[in-house]
Amino acid sequence: MIHFAQLKGFIQKQGWSDFGVVSAEVLSQNLHDHKIVFSDWLKNRFHGQMDYLLRMKDDRYDLSNKLPDVRSVIVLCANYSDGGPNLANYEAHHALIARYAAGRDYHKVLKKKLDNLSNYLQQKDSATRTYGSVDSGPLPDRVLAEAAGLGFFGKNACLINPKKGSYFFIAALLTNLDLEPSAKPHMPNCGNCTRCQVACPTGAILGHGQINARLCISYLTIENREGIPVELRPKIGNRLFGCDICQEVCPFNQLRAHKQEIQIDELKGAYGVGGTLDLREILNIRTDEVYVQKFAGTPLMRAKRRGLVRNACIVAGNSKNPALIPYLQAVVDEEDDAMLKEHAEWGIQQLKQ
Repeated sequence: MIHFAQLKGFIQKQGWSDFGVVSAEVLSQNLHDHKIVFSDWLKNRFHGQMDYLLRMKDDRYDLSNKLPDVRSVIVLCANYSDGGPNLANYEAHHALIARYAAGRDYHKVLKKKLDNLSNYLQQKDSATRTYGSVDSGPLPDRVLAEAAGLGFFGKNACLINPKKGSYFFIAALLTNLDLEPSAKPHMPNCGNCTRCQVACPTGAILGHGQINARLCISYLTIENREGIPVELRPKIGNRLFGCDICQEVCPFNQLRAHKQEIQIDELKGAYGVGGTLDLREILNIRTDEVYVQKFAGTPLMRAKRRGLVRNACIVAGNSKNPALIPYLQAVVDEEDDAMLKEHAEWGIQQLKQ
């Protein structure tokens, strides 16, 4: 039998900021309820082009598809921001990177830690079997974390810990072991607060923990593979990759007592791209090879060169900095991609107004 105190000690040494254990039996009702909400969300096409969510709509809520004899789930959190201003070295030719993407690719960093945790459990009990996921497998990570007592669903669809805010990654390790469950504290909710909904520039936050991804700046600048609608471009502002606005205005993140430390070094900006990038450098990237050399091992690989240059054209157009016009003109003159040319031309027009 693996005691909770032993498990806690190992997990804390790994650098996780929080964790909880929940039985698969207790999870069943939570999974059922959220599956209904998720199905309605998909029917409304709020997932945009993320058709992989449609393909896994049934699979993601059945834990036995990943581990047939699953008995317990260990859910872990890792801070990725201290909650401070994301404006380091910010100048007119710089653009913001979402806090989660400042460091190394969290999928790889945290998956290694899950593998080490799995090895630890197997050393304690040779009959141990596990399945680990870091926001990549078909698992509803936030639902698991909620059931494990690690937070509540905010109106902005983030999982919010009332003592620690929402700037944390979630990972899960399914196991066939009967582990001692952690205590599930009483959680508050957003109540009448609508700060995130009011602050969202595009009106993407529907409330009740649902987002219209087709309007979300994070979706538009990362998952979206096509052009960004003209009417939404000014609303993207200076956000080059992702968006933190709904978290920045959340009272649970603004309380100074809730500021958190990043305990895993690789998640710090010093190990990745940091909080801002120079638009001039992005607009000058002409090949995928150069892009890979610059951003390999970071979350920015998700957008690909085409997506990030597209975003840079929009942010440059919003910058009110005419010194960026030559860089946008170079995109028009040198790129073969019609979508990139059009976005660069749009940016030039905005700066000439």
